Amino acid sequence: MKDYSDFRPLLKYVAWLVLLCIASGSPVLSQVGDSDSSVEQEENTELGPVPKIDLGDEGLNDDLDRFHEYLNNREFSRARSIIKRLKTKLRKPEPPIASVLDRCSKEAEAGVVLEKAKKYFDKEKMKQALAVIMKEDPDGTSFVGSLTGEELSELRKKAFEEVYLVLADYEKETASPEEQPEEEQGRGGRGWQQTGRSKVIGGSREDGDVRTGKFALHWQTGDQISWITIGSEVFQKMIDEGQSMTDYRYLNLSIRCEDPKARPQLLLLFDANGGQVNAPRGGGRRGGTRAFQRDGYNSAMIPQGRWQDLRMDLKKFTRKGEVEWDMIETLRIVYTGGPDSLIMIDDVRLEKP
Repeated sequence: MKDYSDFRPLLKYVAWLVLLCIASGSPVLSQVGDSDSSVEQEENTELGPVPKIDLGDEGLNDDLDRFHEYLNNREFSRARSIIKRLKTKLRKPEPPIASVLDRCSKEAEAGVVLEKAKKYFDKEKMKQALAVIMKEDPDGTSFVGSLTGEELSELRKKAFEEVYLVLADYEKETASPEEQPEEEQGRGGRGWQQTGRSKVIGGSREDGDVRTGKFALHWQTGDQISWITIGSEVFQKMIDEGQSMTDYRYLNLSIRCEDPKARPQLLLLFDANGGQVNAPRGGGRRGGTRAFQRDGYNSAMIPQGRWQDLRMDLKKFTRKGEVEWDMIETLRIVYTGGPDSLIMIDDVRLEKP
C-alpha cells in the first residue's frame, strides 16, 4: 500500500481553501446560490422608507429633520417648502445627497397632490379628484419611486374605475393577434375581434404609433368596406351582471390616420347584434351592407392625420332599429369609404356623466 502521508499537509490546505471559498461566496462554488438570491432581490422591489443623510451642516440637518417630521405627520405643504429651501441652499450637492433630496422632493410633491385629490375623492367627486391628479401627473410617472406616489397611483386607479369603463385595454397586449392561436383570434377573447389586417402594435407617443402607454391597435382598412369590433367581452359581462349602459354618457376614443390627406370615412356603431358580421364569400360591399343593417346606435366620423382625442356624447348617436342602450353587445367601427388607410386606435372607454 502506498503511503500518502507526505500529501496530508497539501490536502489540509486544499480543504481549508475550499472552506474559505464557500465562506467568501466564491463565484465558482456559489454560482447557483448567487443566481437564486439575485432573483429574490429582483422580485423584492418594495420601496423602503425615505432615507436620512448627513448634509454636513448642523442647520441644514435640522431642516432635514423637520422635513421628516412634517412628512411623517402628513403635512406635505410644509415638507415641500423645507425641501425646496434645502435644494436652493445646496445648489450642486454630491450624488448621494442629490439622490436623497430628489426622493424627498418627490414624496412632498406627490403628497401635496394626494391631499388635494383626496378632498374630492372623500366627497365622491371622482372626476374632480382625477382632474387634480391628471393636471400634475398626466402620464402617471412623475412620482414613481416615492411612497406617497404609490398612494397617489392607487387613488388615481380607484377614481378612474369609478369614472370610466375601458372597452379595450391594449396595455395588456404583448403581441399581435396574428401571433396568437387561431381559436383566440376568432373568439375576440382579447376584447376585440379582427376583420382583415388589424393588430396590436407597440410604440411611443413620439413616433405617433401610440397615443398613451406602450400599445395601440393598428388597422389597415384596405380599399373595400371592412370593420373591427371592440369590447365584446366587456359588454357581455355588463349584460350578465345586470349593469346598464345608461350609467354612461360619453364615448372616449383616440384615433389617428397615418396619411393626413386620406380622410377615410368611418361609422361608429354600438351594435345590438354582437359578434362578427358573416360576410358572404368574396366579402366586398355585400359584407359591408350587412354591417350597416345591424341594430344599434351609430355616428359618422373622419379621422385626421394627427391624434384626435374624441369625447362623443352618446345622446347624439343616431338610433337604428327597435333597440335600447341595455341591448348593446359590442362597439363596431366600420370603414365605409376612401383610400386604403392605416388607422391607429387607442384609449377606448365609456365615461359616466
